[in-house]
Amino acid sequence: MDTASPGIKPTGSSDEELRQMMQKSKAYVDELIKENEQLRLNRADGASPGVRGPAGASGRPPLNDSNGLRGTLDRLERRVAEVEREKHQLAMKCGELTEQYESLANLYVASNQLHSTLDPAEVLRIMSEILINLIGTEEFAVFLVDRTTGEITQVTSQGCPAPPDAMPFNCEKSVLEGVIQTGEAFYSASQDRVPGVPLACVPLKIQQKVWGAIAIFSLLVQKDGLTRTDSEILSLLAGHAATAIVSARLYSDAERKLMTIEGFVDLLMDSNAKTEATPAEADSSRPSQTATKPGPDGPQTR
Repeated sequence: MDTASPGIKPTGSSDEELRQMMQKSKAYVDELIKENEQLRLNRADGASPGVRGPAGASGRPPLNDSNGLRGTLDRLERRVAEVEREKHQLAMKCGELTEQYESLANLYVASNQLHSTLDPAEVLRIMSEILINLIGTEEFAVFLVDRTTGEITQVTSQGCPAPPDAMPFNCEKSVLEGVIQTGEAFYSASQDRVPGVPLACVPLKIQQKVWGAIAIFSLLVQKDGLTRTDSEILSLLAGHAATAIVSARLYSDAERKLMTIEGFVDLLMDSNAKTEATPAEADSSRPSQTATKPGPDGPQTR
């Protein structure tokens, strides 16, 4: 009679235990795979190589260890802080770009207004409005150069009734003269107002030929100083203003010369008409000469 060896269980019980061991092994392998994936993600995020999967072949602390969780939390907090700084920088950059876009859009509208008229006085008025509204200037002046005499003349201003005569530039010549001679814009290193020295002086140029300059002496109270955007707008405004002013002045001079020529032509035509009328009047004023022929009853007029 065969008897079962001690310590050996029936076959059904052995199969059940084997099935349970396989399920536990599968669960353990799945856990290892998940922790390995988490380790790979942590390394991709710059995690410390000391934080790895469960203690095993590597001998490192498991991922759910308190020290590992604390390190992961610190890294996440640092990453969140970096993202917040980047977000703040992007928001500031977006604000600057929005401000530049609005300023350029306003300048586009203003430049259309500048070129919409050929009246020199109207062009200067629009220029003054642009300097006040877009740049925020409180005291400024616009100068033009006489192409014949080379004299610098102030054509419009705000807050400075007389052109400044003493504006130091390299201790030899004024800022205004230096800008007109060199064609290079001048910006003061200090935003504090210095008597006689402009905060900015920009030439009015057309194809490298200087026709005048815009000098800004002070800004509105709410402006701390000229920004980079203000400088760009001022340079663009100077180019459009130079074209508008020169075009308006040329048109005004041409119209005045045309009126003078028309008046001279009318005077010549009147003079010719009077000259032609004089011989006709002289002929009509002469007495008529008639011939007489004697007849039987006396002389008869023929």
